[in-house]
Amino acid sequence: MTCHPVCALAVGAVLFLAACGGGSGSMPALSPGEIRDLTGLSAPVETAAAQQARQREHSARVDSLILSTMHVEVAGPDDTRGFRLLTACVGSRCALHDPVTGAIDNFDLAASPIVRGDAEAIGSAYGITLLSETGQHMGVDRTSLGAWMEHGSFGLFADRLIGDEVESSHTYALALGSLTNRPLTGSATWLGIMVGTPTAGHAEGDPLVGTAALNYDMAAGGLDAAFSGIKNIDRGTAHTIETVIFSDLAVGPDGTFSRGEAGTRIQGGFHGPGHAEAAGIFEQSDIVGAFGVQRQ
Repeated sequence: MTCHPVCALAVGAVLFLAACGGGSGSMPALSPGEIRDLTGLSAPVETAAAQQARQREHSARVDSLILSTMHVEVAGPDDTRGFRLLTACVGSRCALHDPVTGAIDNFDLAASPIVRGDAEAIGSAYGITLLSETGQHMGVDRTSLGAWMEHGSFGLFADRLIGDEVESSHTYALALGSLTNRPLTGSATWLGIMVGTPTAGHAEGDPLVGTAALNYDMAAGGLDAAFSGIKNIDRGTAHTIETVIFSDLAVGPDGTFSRGEAGTRIQGGFHGPGHAEAAGIFEQSDIVGAFGVQRQ
């Protein structure tokens, strides 16, 4: 089946974004220094230019792309409507599905262009430097918040297209990288950064930043993921939901993990030699987000 025009726009936007750089729900209203004071991030340990220099190298070896549910709003002359596009990815290929119309479209990350926007380093935690980025491609205005790590990337994205009579916006999270392709053993902890945005309520669309932690204990039989200290970096306050937890996640022999469906979902994978990093997306408590962590 072919996708309706809004879905087609979304597919094109994701292709560009996935190769373009790490992500944001909207440009934060606070300055980088104010964000660091609020979230506990340290001064950036690397520049935005250094992260962007890794993008082309990453794109040549990415074998895993994960895309969250896409939240779409279309405003026309007579009304405004919102809906969701469901996603499913295998390797570096994904499909978007409109559950109401049944429309579906497919895309491949390998076919996406590499286009860099204007980026600014916000702050760092556990060796990961958070970037905010703005750009434009094929008439789509984009803001993003996230990071390119050594073996993967994660981000939150907001795209807007203004036409003659219709304005559409798309909000989603994604993660990509080069999978370790080996099972986890023993026990370990990974720490890093999460980004996200509320999908409902008065703070809908505001960018969120918090701490991401993964803990694995083979003897206990599962992986625990926690996103805590979540702050709204538009309003300069703690988010109403400060902690999101997923417990006892099964990890596959290729180092990937997933549970749930749209709205109550987590999906991710371990990247690099020795499971050095992990990245993924999550959806819970009306938050859609992404995370990246490094082994401690």
